[in-house]
Amino acid sequence: MDAPHLSVRPLSAGDIPHIVRYWTEMSAADLARLGVDAKKVPSAAALRSQLHALVDAPPQDAKASYLVWLVDGRAVGFNSLKRIVFGVRGDMHLHMWDGGLRGKGFGGTLFCLAALEFFERFRLKEIVCEPSRGNPAPNEMLRRVGFRLIGTRVGASSDLSLVTDLNTFAIERDVAHAYLRRATPGPL
Repeated sequence: MDAPHLSVRPLSAGDIPHIVRYWTEMSAADLARLGVDAKKVPSAAALRSQLHALVDAPPQDAKASYLVWLVDGRAVGFNSLKRIVFGVRGDMHLHMWDGGLRGKGFGGTLFCLAALEFFERFRLKEIVCEPSRGNPAPNEMLRRVGFRLIGTRVGASSDLSLVTDLNTFAIERDVAHAYLRRATPGPL
């Protein structure tokens, strides 16, 4: 059996219902595991409006951006880049809404593809990812890829987050390239 084809693409209007469902139908336990404050999750209408505003935003003006994860052409999750300072930095987050694909080993490749796209699109020098210390899946994936843990802190990793213990990983372009060379046969 052939390995699935993994890719990322910019957010489109057709992806918005998946992301809205992901956030508005998540269980309280899953929100807590992610370090999300349930009271900060916008209503479905507000979230739809926010996401539609991002679809066509020019990179130089964007404060947030989404890339959708695809497995064999099917949308299964996303990376978001928040707190974007064009030409300087951004904070990266990762979410897979298709729970049946979690733990299959796709996250590292999809995350690295998205990181490289974000570096390029926003001409970034620095990206960090700060998963909750209590959420083992993203912490393990970031370590497995080879991203450096540069610190821990108590804080909120996004506008939706609780104040919690966070691990801060440096998302480095060369590490993402190296991982993709190991994980993906053929040219990148």
